[in-house]
Amino acid sequence: METTTPRPAAPVRTGPVRRYVQRNMYRWHRILGLLTLLPVICWTLSGLLHPLMSNWLRPKIANELLPAQPAPRPVLPLTAVLAQHHLTHLRTVRLVRWQQQPAYQVLTADSPTAVPRYFNATTGAALPAAADQQFAEQLARYFTQDSTARLVSAERITHFTLDYPFVNRLLPVWKLTFARAGVSTVYVETMPARLATFNNPTRAAFLQFFSLLHSWSWLELLTNNTVRVVVMLMLLGIIIASTLSGLLIYGLLWSKFRTPRTGSNPVGWLRKYHRVVGLAVAFVTFTFAGSGAFHAFLKLRPDERLRFQHAPMLAAAQLPIDLTQLPLNWAQVQNVALAELHGQVYYQVTELPAEAGHPTPASTGQPIEAVRPPSVTYYSAATGEVLPNAPTQYATALANAFMQQADGQPAPPITETELVDHFGGEYSFINKRLPVVKVAYHTPHNTALYVEPATGRLAARVENADRYEGLSFAFLHKYHAVGSLGKNVRDAITMLAAAGVLAVSVLGVWLFVKMK
Repeated sequence: METTTPRPAAPVRTGPVRRYVQRNMYRWHRILGLLTLLPVICWTLSGLLHPLMSNWLRPKIANELLPAQPAPRPVLPLTAVLAQHHLTHLRTVRLVRWQQQPAYQVLTADSPTAVPRYFNATTGAALPAAADQQFAEQLARYFTQDSTARLVSAERITHFTLDYPFVNRLLPVWKLTFARAGVSTVYVETMPARLATFNNPTRAAFLQFFSLLHSWSWLELLTNNTVRVVVMLMLLGIIIASTLSGLLIYGLLWSKFRTPRTGSNPVGWLRKYHRVVGLAVAFVTFTFAGSGAFHAFLKLRPDERLRFQHAPMLAAAQLPIDLTQLPLNWAQVQNVALAELHGQVYYQVTELPAEAGHPTPASTGQPIEAVRPPSVTYYSAATGEVLPNAPTQYATALANAFMQQADGQPAPPITETELVDHFGGEYSFINKRLPVVKVAYHTPHNTALYVEPATGRLAARVENADRYEGLSFAFLHKYHAVGSLGKNVRDAITMLAAAGVLAVSVLGVWLFVKMK
């Protein structure tokens, strides 16, 4: 019988492209890693700081909200005060207690950043030119519960700066710095009166460090926002490519790239730990870079919300019925403002919420997440009559005007209106303003506008892309998916992930240097 010897299998031939890729994969991975080494270090180090400044090292302030209390009842009519000082026009008015005196706070200039004027509501006398600064100091001392600390400086801010960036949303504000331990810098808005933000020197330094290294505000200062975003997108794309090439080399194709370790190999252990740590943090690297790129991409569209405000100049003659003539229960009036709706002027009377009288809760060190929505009634300045369903009418009129101003065409049909008294979902804490009214429109992008009737301002514009980005950033960048475990655990996981990405980059460059 004839026997045959089986022939050895012919070697699998690979195409030239595949051979070229395999031959150069290591080199490409090293180049991509070196290109992004500095950005990765900047982003991961500043990312490690974020939980410190937003949670563990965030200072506490005595009060973050003003108490709900009745507004001072004016004695002298508003129209008489305006006539006394020959003021024929105004934008709005509020009632405040200025150094224990009832006062009219009147915005008379046709500019949203103008300084309001103050008049004694009993005598009509004009209060000092520095009254707005003094009122801001009064507010800051209430928030800090410190009546004795020396005021070091007071600065009125009308545009965002490195110390007070756009993330704070509110303008204009006063920056007041006190010689005291703990919270030393307080930012307050005086019209309406509220706390904007607060800092101590440590947190202020962290915020600047984060802005420079994570948001790359320095690049925007040198160039513009578009250049900043494009550069960040390019580098984030390279990080994703570097991570993908690392997965191929050290994961899927490791059997083809692996080099047997010998005792004389000085980099074997480095390659081992670079591979192990890299594979362990590959997923979080994708989530950080991918969600960061999505977040940055939407920044190409300028956020112009502060451009939208409805507070037209009103003639004093449009107030034939004075504020003091309205049938108000002054014990329940929290404040008053002016509102223009469909060509008519109304007194916007805010009443104390039902729970008024309860003590204002002390600061927990965490941002305020909800407010008690007050009841608001609109009285005609022409007849003194109450406008039915006015809060919804005014909110939808504001939203429609802002839609037309932004898009250059009449607003589409409204599908929903809703009072929002807390942060959450698509209207997050980053928007700062409460309470607001959500006005949703029937558009291809499901546009929703959030307006603040108390100031006539646009609080936020949200479309589908913003919703998707918000979910991406919350779950893939800040790991809100583990929020049920508590903020401390979530922050610890985030920091551990950032530290892992930093470690694999450092090991990678160390490996590169050793191999050289």
